[in-house]
Amino acid sequence: MRKRTSLWVLLITLFALCRAKAEHLPDIAHLLKSASKGDINAEFMLGLSYEFGRGVEQDFGEAARWYKKAADSGHTGAQEHLGGLYAQGKGVTRDDRAALNWYRRAAFEGDAEAQTNLGCMYFNGQGGLQPDYSEAARWFGKAADQNNPFAQANLATLYLEGLGVARDPEKAGSLYLEAAKRGNWYAQVRLAWMSEHGVGRPQDLTETLKWDRMAAQDGYPAALNNLGYLYEHGLGVAKDFPQAAKLYCEAAHARQPEAGHNWAVLQLKIKGLPDDCSEAARWIAQSGQELGNAAESVEAGSKRPVDNSTIAEKH
Repeated sequence: MRKRTSLWVLLITLFALCRAKAEHLPDIAHLLKSASKGDINAEFMLGLSYEFGRGVEQDFGEAARWYKKAADSGHTGAQEHLGGLYAQGKGVTRDDRAALNWYRRAAFEGDAEAQTNLGCMYFNGQGGLQPDYSEAARWFGKAADQNNPFAQANLATLYLEGLGVARDPEKAGSLYLEAAKRGNWYAQVRLAWMSEHGVGRPQDLTETLKWDRMAAQDGYPAALNNLGYLYEHGLGVAKDFPQAAKLYCEAAHARQPEAGHNWAVLQLKIKGLPDDCSEAARWIAQSGQELGNAAESVEAGSKRPVDNSTIAEKH
């Protein structure tokens, strides 16, 4: 008989490996020995090892092979990860229908990661599905009930926009807050925007600054841009044009769309502005140059477009 391990133990293991916080590398020889005896948890762990290059050279093809062995025997973590490889075309030919199949199998068994990704596929209309916001909300809701921060953030977006559910900014704010507390950068930026504009949350620039700073510290491009916006306009913080320019520059170099606009405007208005972000900040500080027409700068999330970037996907 093949051995199975409780789902919560597997999720803890998965989280640790995905975050690269495990203190010790896996014992590959031991895992191979256990896998040869039909231990599906060992097969799953080998898949993780090859996918993330822990204890072995990264090899997505080998990851897919080991995930498939465990997935065929009903291991939900392996099913979810195999779906992710198919969705991204890593180690296998990209195949959204195959991804959908594996996500569905794991989602129906209660895997929160798979439920989140299945919700994303319904949202985007992938794998042969038609876009279905109601189904997306249903699956995000199941994963959100298990405190999955990506699902909480995505469900919040549906409530904020009124997609598949009745529009409820207050509910959206509560869900973003839960996800933000769990470190979800997308939720932190959305929560900051809502606090800034008093949408579904009390208007509070202190909260706006807090959440934008938190995500910006981790280098999240939208947060860098929006923190720059706060410094440029003096919202919740003293005006600081050099710091605003530096943040716009960093976010633009990360290809954040609104930051790209803001940085391009600065480069047009301030002749000779260095392309290096730190040098640009020093140049502006030394010259005493202001950023120009502040009305031209834009925040990420100010228009809240509904497209593939509206939700926070997790494969």
